[in-house]
Amino acid sequence: MIGASSSSSKDSAASKPFVVAAVVLVFAGTATGAVWMMLLFGAGLPFVDARAFSLHRTFQVDGFLTLLVMGIGYMIVPRFRNAVLPSPRKIAYASFALVLTSIALQVVSALSGGAGTYDTAASASKVAGVGIFAGAVFWSMRVRPRLLGMADWFIAASAGAMLVLAVTQLVREGQTPSSFPHSLLFPILMIFGVEYKTMPSFLGFIRPKKKTGVASAALAVAAAGLGALAAMTGDGSSHELAVGSGLVLLACAGALASSLYVFGGFDNSEIMRLISGEKKARYLYTTNYARLAFAFLFAGSAMGVLYFAGAEPAFVLYDLAIHFTAVGFVGITIALYLPLMLPPITGKAVRFERFSHAPVLMVVAALALRAAGDAAMAAGAAQGPVAYLFMYSGWLVVAALAAFVAMIHRSMQ
Repeated sequence: MIGASSSSSKDSAASKPFVVAAVVLVFAGTATGAVWMMLLFGAGLPFVDARAFSLHRTFQVDGFLTLLVMGIGYMIVPRFRNAVLPSPRKIAYASFALVLTSIALQVVSALSGGAGTYDTAASASKVAGVGIFAGAVFWSMRVRPRLLGMADWFIAASAGAMLVLAVTQLVREGQTPSSFPHSLLFPILMIFGVEYKTMPSFLGFIRPKKKTGVASAALAVAAAGLGALAAMTGDGSSHELAVGSGLVLLACAGALASSLYVFGGFDNSEIMRLISGEKKARYLYTTNYARLAFAFLFAGSAMGVLYFAGAEPAFVLYDLAIHFTAVGFVGITIALYLPLMLPPITGKAVRFERFSHAPVLMVVAALALRAAGDAAMAAGAAQGPVAYLFMYSGWLVVAALAAFVAMIHRSMQ
């Protein structure tokens, strides 16, 4: 065994700076995107430097998603096998510092226009940080978990996809590959791994369906492989690979949802009769938001496939593919799991009975408003007062984030 289970608290403590930095960066990235959305719909903001808009992706993908996946990975991969990494804080903090350095260098590059040296250094720093994380994940997997070991395939595919993305960015001298689907594969696959391991207990210890579970794990590895090829390929074949990766991801998500009974398929009437109060609130929160998140993933992945297949309107399909997946699926799933993972990190209990649906409803409203705005822009109808309505969809997501943080804080008191 790698270490004693009593040392698992060290892994949880090591995750704390990742979560804190991720929260800061998601606010920065969402606010940057909200200002960008305002300019797209014709808002006059002369004080805004257009060079800053490249930081929207930097803060969200290279910052928020990367740090959150790393923080979660450092905590849950050892816990899944009742083990601990040697010197977990030193390993985690070294990778944390390297990824933060990468983000800082990208900020300097974007605002100064000093591409080249800064971008290459930023990419190299990210490769080093992500490489440490991926190495720690693969090293931990030497110990086989006792239950639901299939989750390791998703987590390994996620770590591999993250590392390939970082290396590709370095090879291309700071130029990042298209944001969908390759840039979002690593958080999606990490979520799949966590869900495969934890969802059965949340649903009342319902064991996953074996055949569809095996199929979803195999498809996850295939999606990661195709995504890696699409990210590394610079010629016209990358679109065909992206279509293939998107279709495989759709099949993977469908198989996983079936295996985990996300949309039902089992009789939970006895469970609902026996639970009440806090347990019932957590059960309903988990099941309802998991279904909503998967619905957004199916929609976003389908739009991504259509975009790379050459369907029109291209801008609408591409924009909604990214945001339905990143905000709708990843964002709502994080809202689902973060309250469950905070207690071992903070040492404080989270009470689900004090939760409100307002933050998630605001996210859904923001995505609906964005979809309507994209459609209006494509039709040339985003003018006048209509444009002002659509341009604030990004700020609605910022408000949802603030409401979610306030709700979590209140529920822990």
